[in-house]
Parts: sequence; C-alpha cells; structure tokens
Amino acid sequence: MKKFILVLFLMFQTAVFANYNDIYIADIQFDWINKSEVEKEAIISEVRDIIFENPVEKQKDFKSQFKDRLKDKDHWDNYMAASSGYKEFNGNNISAFYYKKMKNIYMYAIQDKKDVSKAYYYDALGNLKYVDFIYGEYPDYPYYSIQYKISGKPVSAIYFVSKDCQYLFNPDGEFEGVWYKHNLYNKESEIILTRTTY
Repeated sequence: MKKFILVLFLMFQTAVFANYNDIYIADIQFDWINKSEVEKEAIISEVRDIIFENPVEKQKDFKSQFKDRLKDKDHWDNYMAASSGYKEFNGNNISAFYYKKMKNIYMYAIQDKKDVSKAYYYDALGNLKYVDFIYGEYPDYPYYSIQYKISGKPVSAIYFVSKDCQYLFNPDGEFEGVWYKHNLYNKESEIILTRTTY
C-alpha cells in the first residue's frame, strides 16, 4: 500500500510539473524570489528549450551582411534624439543607454519600425557594436532575442515575458538571471546587477 501511495504521489507531482510551467512563464506577476528551487529550474528549463531549440552559433560574414549599417549615417541626429529621451525618431524606435550617474549616453539602439526583427546598437560615435535578432510575435509578449557582436559571435539570449520581466542566458544556454524592472536576480534570488536603462 505504501508503494502504491508513493507511486501515486510521484505521478501527481509529474502531472503538476507538466502543466504548471506554461502558467508560470506567462505569469506577468513577478514572484521569482518566492519560487522554490524546483519551480525555478522548471521555468529555466522550459525557456531554455524555447530559445535553444537549435544551437546558437557564430554567424559567418556578419560584417558584410550589415555593411550598410556599420556606421550610423544619421549618427548625430539619432544620438541627439536618444539623448533627449525620444522613444521614436525618423521612423525608428530609439533608446539610450547611460553609465550610472552620467548625463551622456555611451550607446543607443535603433529599430526600424518597418522591420522590427532586428535592433542595432551603436556606440556614442555611431559605430555598430551589436545586432539583436528578434523572434516571436514582437512587440507582443512573449518573444526572445539573440544578440551578436559585429564579429558574428553570439553574446546573449533574452526571453521577454513582459516589459518588466526577462530571462537572461549566455549563448551556450547557461542561465544568467532574471531581470525584473531594474534588478537582475540569480537562482538564489539575490540581486546581482542593477540597470539604468529600464
């Protein structure tokens, strides 16, 4: 009888795990710090399976693929628009990245509203540094992106659950943390990084 109860208990647990992942990943409420280790691992595993269904590899001929974008032709205008806090400018989505406690931006991102499948990150001098490839139903959530250096080397992968919550992985599929608003939390629910661009 004890064996039967144990088997029944294990089957029940398996059934719960098979169904609860989708609910938790789609849940916009952030409760990472309240989740058990088992729940966290299940979510990480599911997100990893979505992003890394195919291995993320270095892209060949990346510079030639983006040769027309290696230098921002409208650098000064885009830099000033980003610095001024514009979210849209000249048919593009635009955003600025600042060093903590500094007024000048060190990087800005541009995304053509006619082709939202990519975002281009430029340094303060207008040189292309990174390209995000965006997958899913962007701008609707969830979606994910894979970021590459201009060498074609992958840098990171991010799964966007909502504006407030994103799961961050390295290119090999190793979990780095979960962003919630300004803070990046690790598996132990400790804040390991704070961002100023949220």
